[in-house]
Amino acid sequence: MPLVYADTSALFAFFHPKDAFSVLLTRAARKLAPDFVYWSFLRYELRHNLRQARVDPYGEVAWSALRAAERTQARLRWQPDLKCDSILEAAEEFSGARAREFAAGSADFLHIAAARRLHHLFGLEEFWTCDEEQSKAVKVAGLKVRVLAL
Repeated sequence: MPLVYADTSALFAFFHPKDAFSVLLTRAARKLAPDFVYWSFLRYELRHNLRQARVDPYGEVAWSALRAAERTQARLRWQPDLKCDSILEAAEEFSGARAREFAAGSADFLHIAAARRLHHLFGLEEFWTCDEEQSKAVKVAGLKVRVLAL
């Protein structure tokens, strides 16, 4: 199974059945059967967003699906090589060099820095996102990107 970095927008769509990008994400995941990178910042951001979405049965389904995936490590591959301090440093460097070129936010640069690290360490296959602005920065960072756009 290929190792894929899916940012929070993509992983949210993977778990939440009513997200606008859910069908696209599910289709791509079924076709490629990737293992998604999982690390402390991504876990925090995804959990936070899914907690906020727990306002209806679909949000509860998404939360339960995430928790089951975390327990079984189904599709989520924990990356102990991604330490927050070193990824923050790498994101800071990339931001310092390229921040004004893209409308991508600070968390987007963290995701890109983490994906770059994994690309160098393990040959990360792709970066998946539903954010077209972020995808521009991902390409400049030298990573193969799959934009899941409507």
